[in-house]
Amino acid sequence: MNANPHTNRRAGFSMIEVLVASSILVVIVMLLAMLFQHTSHAWRVGVRRADVYMQIRSAIGAIQRDTAAAVDERSLDPEVVAQLGGGSQKFNGPLQFYTLTGTGANPALRSPTYVSYSASGSRTETKLLPSGSKQTKNSNVLDFIQRTGGKNRPVTTIQGFTPVYPSGAGANGLPLYVVVKARVTSSGNALEIGAASAGPDKTWNTKDDIQTWVD
Repeated sequence: MNANPHTNRRAGFSMIEVLVASSILVVIVMLLAMLFQHTSHAWRVGVRRADVYMQIRSAIGAIQRDTAAAVDERSLDPEVVAQLGGGSQKFNGPLQFYTLTGTGANPALRSPTYVSYSASGSRTETKLLPSGSKQTKNSNVLDFIQRTGGKNRPVTTIQGFTPVYPSGAGANGLPLYVVVKARVTSSGNALEIGAASAGPDKTWNTKDDIQTWVD
């Protein structure tokens, strides 16, 4: 009996089919890598933006707690002003004003205090104690305002304060509100993620290498 020569052949892929399939796979990997890159970038931008908003809200909230209980210097007893150091109120540039601090619903339980905010984020508090003496505290309550930022960290700085007074009123009393001007900058290096293939010869730095991008 004569054996059929085609019966021992096994079905397989031709070289052209393998190359086409490899090319399609490389294109898919490149598309996925680009999609992952854009998603990562959007995530980093969103995290930075949320961090910046948190810093600004914290800064305004810290200042608002003191300015909400501000007292006009002209309505204070001159002796009290002298005991607190005799500083004048100022709302343009550094914030310097008199306020009431302490706890309790009764205003009599709160202590007259002279507060000063600087653009660098420091806060100075001079409080009049019940004994008649004064107590001065320096703190960096706005420590979330970074003068120098780390890698990939947004930096928020206060540029200045601008008071807005009632129409026709002078600039000697309390303003209606104070505009806080802030500036946000970002520093650091952005990370990029790419995909690469050594090619059919499985050897890097040869002509058949395939890369989506190079850092």
